[in-house]
Amino acid sequence: MSILAKALVISSLLIPINCFALGIGNITMHSSLNQSLNADILLVMLNGENSEDIKANLVTQTKFDRNDLPWVSFLSKISFSTKILSDGSLHIILTTKEAVKEPYLHFMLQVSNSKTTLYREFTVLLDPPAEYFEL
Repeated sequence: MSILAKALVISSLLIPINCFALGIGNITMHSSLNQSLNADILLVMLNGENSEDIKANLVTQTKFDRNDLPWVSFLSKISFSTKILSDGSLHIILTTKEAVKEPYLHFMLQVSNSKTTLYREFTVLLDPPAEYFEL
């Protein structure tokens, strides 16, 4: 390998790589079927990012159609907010006032900050409440 080729390889490794300053983690359910929705999604941010700039919501109904996702009117009743937990982690909190009657939810989330917009599709299976299984 020539000296010029080696120099190009080394210099390309030293150039900063553009990376996402934001990441969407998994969803954790805190409610069951026939209860108001209570769930959270972990967000991963690089140090120095401002959590106040984070906006989370469902994608538009047009994006649902483009991605062949079924639109259910219940999805429009989900409220999204961000919260920093005591351990310093940032979460999107999903809540509804009405009970979830369907055994699963399928939706696409849009999360954006000043630099990035990310999308992630979620399918959540809601278990019946524990007392349903008690004899």
